Amino acid sequence: MLSGAIFLLKGLILTEVLTNALRSWGIFDPYRNKLKSKSLFLQRLLDCFECTSVWAGFFVVSYLLFFEWEPFTFALIFHRLACFLHLGYEFLDASRSVKEGQI
Repeated sequence: MLSGAIFLLKGLILTEVLTNALRSWGIFDPYRNKLKSKSLFLQRLLDCFECTSVWAGFFVVSYLLFFEWEPFTFALIFHRLACFLHLGYEFLDASRSVKEGQI
């Protein structure tokens, strides 16, 4: 059962990473813009978080089942968890500033 839970957790985090990368990472802007200009379907797909995540999920499941490279997997997971931790710190700093009347 534990391996199923680990598979699910890795899949969820990797799907979120891939969805976020496809939709908003600046490094992919030229490719994303080119795809969106060539196809209305791809434009709608990349403009919709849920739509992108469905297709990202299919890719992630295939990746995890057939050709996972664990160093790459864990680097992406650590990256995303670090981003979430950073967002948490930013939220706490903003909340503290509001309480102290700095904003």
